[in-house]
Amino acid sequence: MFSTKRNILQLLSLLKAHNISCFVVSPGSRHIPIVLSMESDPFFKLYSVVDERSASFFALGLIQQSGRPVGVICTSGTAAANYCSAISEAYYQELPLLVLTADRLPCLLDQHEDQMIHQSTMYTNITKMVSNLPVVNNAQDAWYNNRLINEALLELEHHGRGPVQINIPVESHLDDFSVMQLPQERVIGRYDYSQPDDFWENMANRLSGKKIIIVCGEGNPLTADEQTSLDAFCQKFDCVILADKMSNCHHPYAVENAFPTLQALSRGDCREIAPDVIISIRANYSFNPEFKEFIRKCAHAGMENWYVSPSGKIVDPFHCLTSMFEMSPFAFFKKVAEKKIDLSEHTYAEVWTSIASSIAEPNVPYSHIFTIGRFLHSLPAHSVLHLSNSNSVRIAQLYGIDPSIEVHCNRGTDGIDGCMSTMVGFASATDKTVFLMIGDLTFFYDMNALWNRQLGKNVRIILSNNDGGAIMHMPKRPQLAASLLPNYISARHHTSAKAWTEDRGFKYYAAHNADEVEQGIQTLTDLSQEGPIILEVFTDMLEDTKIFKEYYAEIKRKTLEDVLRSKAGAVIKKVYAVLGMNR
Repeated sequence: MFSTKRNILQLLSLLKAHNISCFVVSPGSRHIPIVLSMESDPFFKLYSVVDERSASFFALGLIQQSGRPVGVICTSGTAAANYCSAISEAYYQELPLLVLTADRLPCLLDQHEDQMIHQSTMYTNITKMVSNLPVVNNAQDAWYNNRLINEALLELEHHGRGPVQINIPVESHLDDFSVMQLPQERVIGRYDYSQPDDFWENMANRLSGKKIIIVCGEGNPLTADEQTSLDAFCQKFDCVILADKMSNCHHPYAVENAFPTLQALSRGDCREIAPDVIISIRANYSFNPEFKEFIRKCAHAGMENWYVSPSGKIVDPFHCLTSMFEMSPFAFFKKVAEKKIDLSEHTYAEVWTSIASSIAEPNVPYSHIFTIGRFLHSLPAHSVLHLSNSNSVRIAQLYGIDPSIEVHCNRGTDGIDGCMSTMVGFASATDKTVFLMIGDLTFFYDMNALWNRQLGKNVRIILSNNDGGAIMHMPKRPQLAASLLPNYISARHHTSAKAWTEDRGFKYYAAHNADEVEQGIQTLTDLSQEGPIILEVFTDMLEDTKIFKEYYAEIKRKTLEDVLRSKAGAVIKKVYAVLGMNR
């Protein structure tokens, strides 16, 4: 019989899945739900040693003899402090000692409660990882608990061996032991390039016949070798690549307008085009919220996420991570493709590319969106485009650009600070013309970027000035949009960049209507003109927001039924027939 506490049930299930069975237990009460649950399962082998200091060194002897991870378990309070000497020895001897410390609830710390000390931080400098589990009250807690346990158990033997602590809050040791069977928990595995051939053959077999989405985040343009590896993988498997401007991933199976495509999908559509496997590479993509919402709507029991990164980190944004491949994504693509002989039908990819191609670019009156469309269509080939965060990066995803244009954006933290400084730094180290698309708040926040002796003549800036942060009006707050938001949240202002940029040596141009935008962009993108050049375009914030929302509403009305009636309809009907989908 097992404890009813969900965090403990998950812990025991994953200990079994990761084959960690041997534990040295010292007496106490806070860890009763853990220890009695272990006693109920013959998988676990328990040793009893009263003194925690001796118990932890006893465990080191078991590790030395077996070569396998061994755990120690104690109650809360100073019992945990007695492990410090052995944990230090394990750290420098590189032994995989798993330290399970029962604890009281974190809200009770320093509140004159019995047997409660700062045990969640006492091993920070002598362990490879400290994992503080939550009390599990809902599905989000359960996902977090599962991820933390998997990550901690994997870390015992990751990049060398060493001790790891899992600190477990136990609200009450007086438990109900009525659970008859441990839950089947999601197990996350971590693999690297050294896996044997039969492992990679198994990976290729698991992907065969599956619907695969490759999520490609921000990164430099693909090298020739990377393009070759990606080509080989896409030829062998039925996959589509979801990307954005900053991915710099130009490929026949890439949906580079993933942001509006995901906006267009309804709940019903999601179920019909749900992937079986998501392979995520790189990080920081502009369609992150939309893709998470898509996965949430269409998630099914067999859906898996494979994350491929040299970092080896356990990253689980879609809540379905099962495999972490610690290697270059393109080495992964090459390795798996080599293990599959035959080519694949590309029915699933055709569905996505047909939907994406059916979504028209915005056709809107003079506004921020209108300006960006004209600008992106006028960019010269082989130039560089930097996008500032906020509305600029989102609107840029609505239009196509020449694939020779390299695109960058500070998406690591999605903050507005430093966007212009980053562009100036990039431009100082290249002979290419470097364009920056930026909004007013972001520009004025980082205006000292232009107070820079490295400022080059190859710098071109298009500044969208609508007197505030229009993106703050995008959520559904109609009652606030015209009243409270402009005062503080969207920082209404009436400032121009003219004086500052002219003082810094820029050729300054302004636009207040469609004709002036056309003329200004023609000058801005004319490479025979000597820079630096800035075009400041003035629009109305609330009108910009209205137009943006109307476009969102329009593309969200597009379902697969709409597409079936479009020019892509014949292709998708054929695809549905092959996939056996019912409409």
